[in-house]
Amino acid sequence: MHDVNAPMGVIVAGGLGTRLGPATRDVPKPMLPLGGQPLLHHQIEQFRRAGIERVVILAGHLGETIEPWARAWSDARCRVDVLVERERLGSGGCLRGLPAAHGPWVVAFGDVVFDLDLRALVQAHQRAAATATAVVHPNDHPHDSDLVELDARGRIVALHRKPHPPGLEVRNLVTAGVFVLEPALVDALPHGRPLDLVHDVLADAHARGESLHAYETSAYLKDMGTPARYRRVCEDWDRGRIAAAREPRPTAFLDRDGTINRHVGHVSRPEQLELLPGVGAAIRGLNHAGVQVVVITNQPVVARGLCDEAGLEAIHARLEALLGREGAYLDRLYHCPHHPDAGFIGERPELKIACTCRKPGPGLLQRAMRELRVDRSRSWMFGDSPCDAQAARAARVQPVLLGEAARTEATRHGARWYPDLPQATHAWLNQELAC
Repeated sequence: MHDVNAPMGVIVAGGLGTRLGPATRDVPKPMLPLGGQPLLHHQIEQFRRAGIERVVILAGHLGETIEPWARAWSDARCRVDVLVERERLGSGGCLRGLPAAHGPWVVAFGDVVFDLDLRALVQAHQRAAATATAVVHPNDHPHDSDLVELDARGRIVALHRKPHPPGLEVRNLVTAGVFVLEPALVDALPHGRPLDLVHDVLADAHARGESLHAYETSAYLKDMGTPARYRRVCEDWDRGRIAAAREPRPTAFLDRDGTINRHVGHVSRPEQLELLPGVGAAIRGLNHAGVQVVVITNQPVVARGLCDEAGLEAIHARLEALLGREGAYLDRLYHCPHHPDAGFIGERPELKIACTCRKPGPGLLQRAMRELRVDRSRSWMFGDSPCDAQAARAARVQPVLLGEAARTEATRHGARWYPDLPQATHAWLNQELAC
């Protein structure tokens, strides 16, 4: 018997696709081919994989071309319906036309290519007792994306809609075009009024104090709304990168100070953080090659009382913003706030401990390996200190030391050596650096 409270899927496919130019003159954007099948085919396969038995496609532009395809595709395992809107109501307003539901709606935009565990997404949404959950991730164009700020529990505390004011420095966490919405939120939407799902529906719910959560993931999620992005997605498909994102991935673990940004002592204010030359391009190259990029950093400034957790968050928001301006992003960032030695004016005694997360301990690397899909045999730790090499060895990944001051230490710790991160990543991507 069908569970009336089971989640149902919806694909918002009413956009005109004008940014794609001639490609969508006669074909709706969700019907563009990817690997020999329409994008809609791949999206519905994602819903079927999660056990979702009904999907509604909300079509608009050239929607009549979607209907016969959906009828042929629909079967007993997954019923696919098409509703064609007669007036443009936007990505949020169109939801008011959905049939009544008891379980949550899993919503995907029709121009998003994703390979995501939707079952786990719904479970996280239900555990949080959220009104809405937005899938978020870093991307290489945060300047023209909607960004969110989160608290420590993953609740959305701020929404920054595009375009952003000059100088905005927040984490590179972008709404990825996949959401879970409770039926009550959808049922309360006004009839016949154009609404944007993020700018209006979620923003209004946030203003009312509704429980909005984020589901942060490193799964494959890319929009194909421009010619360049569509080409990139097709290239990723052809090279097997979309399917490969499900498997353990090669990972670049990066130290922060002296590796990514200039070493200026203890960075305690955002304006002190400055990227080293070529680092943005180096990380962008790793991103494009499908390598996960994860920062592993000791930050005793918190234990020393030089800045608090909010201050460190602002520093890391600047780091992600500076990288984002160069088309680069971090998949995750882990920091240790502890320091074992006491006796500093203004220190925080509760953080003055000998921990397992502070390098040369492997704690942060091990945590990353629990939370992310990491192929240890194809992963490296890049840093400028012997403690980076020691942490890498303890976590059983290969160490690389950077900078002239670390040349001798590299030999001592059995690490590869390069002058800087750009040269090291160039060697890796050109298969000159092999595990």
